[in-house]
Amino acid sequence: MQCPQCSASLQATVYEGVPIHTCDSCGGEFVGGEELGRIVNNRKEAFDAEMLDELAGCKPSFGAVSSQPQRSLPCPACDQPMTVANYAGDSGIFVDRCEVCSGLWLDNAELEKVQIVMERWAEEAKPQIQALAGKLEKARRNAADNSAGSFGGSRFAFVNALINRLLDAA
Repeated sequence: MQCPQCSASLQATVYEGVPIHTCDSCGGEFVGGEELGRIVNNRKEAFDAEMLDELAGCKPSFGAVSSQPQRSLPCPACDQPMTVANYAGDSGIFVDRCEVCSGLWLDNAELEKVQIVMERWAEEAKPQIQALAGKLEKARRNAADNSAGSFGGSRFAFVNALINRLLDAA
């Protein structure tokens, strides 16, 4: 396989137990679509403080991101044109994705950035989910208290059932 960025030969290697291809010249990496998910879910790699600091303020962004790069690189695996995509839809890390084979081209250090951002977001999500579960439980109790009064309409039973399902899912 050839590097889509600088045309150097890509070298097969293993990163966190997952086979990938790297470019020794520009530092880019080609990863299969399913392999990136395995890498992100694996937490073996340790990152330097400078990179952690660089991404400390990275928060999920909603809506269109205006700084999306405009380029079309050929896929190293199937030579089809890749499209630029914002990883996870809102990370601000733009990767090149092949719509034919689902492979991903990540420029130098983008793989590490994806890992850092996704690991941090997963850690931050835990207390947010717990806080939300507490709010849902409070709403369920309020609905139960309100429906226990003189009005026993089916609307309250439906709301209680809905809130209970949300709590069970959290």
